Amino acid sequence: MKRWEQKQIGFTIVELLIVIVVIAILAAITIVAYTGIQASATDARIRTAVSQVEKAAYTWSIKHGQAPSSGGYASTSKNADGTCTGGTGGWVRSGQYVCSLEDMLLADNLIPAGFIAGLPPNKIYGNTSVQTLMFYPCGGASAKTYALYYYLGNPSAEDTANVSAAEAAGCSTSPRINYGMRGARLLGF
Repeated sequence: MKRWEQKQIGFTIVELLIVIVVIAILAAITIVAYTGIQASATDARIRTAVSQVEKAAYTWSIKHGQAPSSGGYASTSKNADGTCTGGTGGWVRSGQYVCSLEDMLLADNLIPAGFIAGLPPNKIYGNTSVQTLMFYPCGGASAKTYALYYYLGNPSAEDTANVSAAEAAGCSTSPRINYGMRGARLLGF
């Protein structure tokens, strides 16, 4: 048998390179798709939490016959009726201020302990769950309308429009500008 007549066994280098390139392309497509799905799932989880906080705030309002105070920075104490003294809005999470929206909702067992801390973090500001939700009065101290701002990785057009609507209603622009909040719900009490 002559040398050029030998039967070839195995793959050539070109065939192996083609297989490796195809596998790499498929892996890249899969990673991009997974990342997009993961970001969508995180945003869905935050939207669900916002709905729960919104319902809890309305329930609190009905029980106490008034709008929940925003707590937030400059809050000084929690009154016996569960409201906050002072405060002009800010982070929702318990432990951030003397009195927060989460503190008021926890006191009435409307949300579980650690609810806000368990949310996905705001990756724009500080990368902690402290900065996932903010609660601000709209239109001054006697406000009956509040904005519940929230962080999203990939906001929809509706989310962006809701932030604009909150700002048009006299709510603070600080959550969007300074803290990367990309969604909002207006709550009327």
